[in-house]
Amino acid sequence: MHKKIGMMKFVLCLVVFLVYNVTDSAYADVQTTTNETTIFITDCGTGGACFSPCPITIVKGDTINWVNSDSSIHMITSGSGQSGSDGWFASSFIAPHGVFSYKFDRIGPFTYFDNLHPSSAGVVIVGKTKDSVQDHLQQSYFSDWCSR
Repeated sequence: MHKKIGMMKFVLCLVVFLVYNVTDSAYADVQTTTNETTIFITDCGTGGACFSPCPITIVKGDTINWVNSDSSIHMITSGSGQSGSDGWFASSFIAPHGVFSYKFDRIGPFTYFDNLHPSSAGVVIVGKTKDSVQDHLQQSYFSDWCSR
């Protein structure tokens, strides 16, 4: 009798274990994973493109890390050098080799500029999925944005 109860407990535990693991892996494809992408800040003082890559397309929930690979201090601000900040994100001073990170939780194009070098601009295009038609249209629209 004790062997039967022990065997039933074992089988019950095995069933619970299997159901938990099957359920867990079934939802693994649905869960959002956060990806991080790096944009390198180069010499913005000379004008032209100083963010690489630019433009860049990511998925909602991804994080961008701006890495200062220049010898000057930089300051990333959402908006444009002509009209100023739009209030979405802004870094403090980013020293050489410093990093500013921002997680994008909204879909759409986000323009940004270097607050210390306002003529330097970039754009992050945030989509629902990678390589959507809308993202390609936005990339075409903002293709010259990075070299202003």
